[in-house]
Amino acid sequence: MTKKKRRLRLCAAVLLLAALAVIYALVLRAVEREDIRSAQIESSAGTLTFSYDGETWSSADDPDFPLDQDAVSALFNRLNPLNAVRDLGEMGEEDLEAYGLEAPAVTISLTLEDGEELSVYLGNEASDGNLYFMTSENSHVYTGDSYLATAFACELSDFEAEEEEAEETEEESESEAEAEEPEESAAAEETGADEGE
Repeated sequence: MTKKKRRLRLCAAVLLLAALAVIYALVLRAVEREDIRSAQIESSAGTLTFSYDGETWSSADDPDFPLDQDAVSALFNRLNPLNAVRDLGEMGEEDLEAYGLEAPAVTISLTLEDGEELSVYLGNEASDGNLYFMTSENSHVYTGDSYLATAFACELSDFEAEEEEAEETEEESESEAEAEEPEESAAAEETGADEGE
């Protein structure tokens, strides 16, 4: 084989690998944390529901629970981007049982600001140590890093903020409330002055 043919084949192989990398990086389209309004995780540990106002996460089940904001953000950042090791192709409902996706071990559902819902379903461990998963975006089954199953098999107590962190969050909330009070008073005074005229 000539050098020119070898070089051409090498270039073609590199381009093919690059194309596959792009395809696998786009398994679940990029979702910015600021676009999420709520997130739900269903697993053997139970169901967790979080709300997000663009700045702060809270537990929908226990709004006063002191959440570690960084830990919750880090968890959902694992989905951005969601990478696949392999695309096993499109599967029918009758095929999902073999991958543990007929009744997924973990279901992660995101509701975005525009009302759109995206879901990721985690199934069995693959023979190569990866994990079978699929998304609501299509009916393909993928394999991906098994850390997803470990990360999303969680309980609310896994996100409890340290006492110091909880106090800081409480102080910030009090400061915000105090900052709003003078604005409300000024608005009431202005209204009263307008009525007196």
